[in-house]
Amino acid sequence: MQRIEQVVAKAGSGQLAHVRFVAPEGPTMARRKRNRVSGAVLIIEADDAYRAIIETCVRLAACRAEAVFDLQLALPKFERESFDALIWGVGPEEDRWSEVVAQLRARTDARVLLLADHFEAAQAAYEAGADQVLPKPFIPSALVAAIKAALRRSPSLMMHLASRVEIKGMTFDGEGRTLHVNGQQVSFTVQEWDLLAVFLSHPNRFLSAREIIRLGWRAGEHEAEQLRIYVRRLRLKLEPLDVGCRLVSQHNRGYCLMVD
Repeated sequence: MQRIEQVVAKAGSGQLAHVRFVAPEGPTMARRKRNRVSGAVLIIEADDAYRAIIETCVRLAACRAEAVFDLQLALPKFERESFDALIWGVGPEEDRWSEVVAQLRARTDARVLLLADHFEAAQAAYEAGADQVLPKPFIPSALVAAIKAALRRSPSLMMHLASRVEIKGMTFDGEGRTLHVNGQQVSFTVQEWDLLAVFLSHPNRFLSAREIIRLGWRAGEHEAEQLRIYVRRLRLKLEPLDVGCRLVSQHNRGYCLMVD
């Protein structure tokens, strides 16, 4: 089984310059690992060199890789196949990040990983519901870790995302990502809802940032910083409703959804 050790050069020239592969394991161990495929990943990447590196990273994460070079070629695949994760390498000419991520979300439940080469793309992708964003050029080991993390999702989180939860006169609708209370309705983005689902599955309990991430919430490379931002966004949506729950935080204890 091959492992990427390092990538030094940019991949825009179509050549895999300065990419070194090592094979530290014997053939028997390699065959065993190849047989343990843990998920299917669809790759969308126009650059040949980047696409080859991403495919290798997917296989290192013990996943089956399928790659296309264009978004329009990827969309029909969602009608015929099921994927656990999607990796989209955004080119410098792409300016429809938010629209495309929303379109992908409508077609598939797969976790969406975006490889972005500038900040605007990353920010727009988060807002539209991308699960993780990595900088481009990327570190192969970081992408392998991101793929593995994308495939790990808490069963309790999945339960709340797929159901209606009623608490103290409040109805949390997982399908529409909405909260209904006292004739009012509040909508949430994918990232906001995923975080709210973690709190809903552990009411009246303080959760540290590490625990929240372990329970399934994902926000890319700077998760701790993003967590503070999304907690603040949830508060801004919940507090004006004057409902029977509030999101509180305490130093050295973490965050808690207090249900009265």
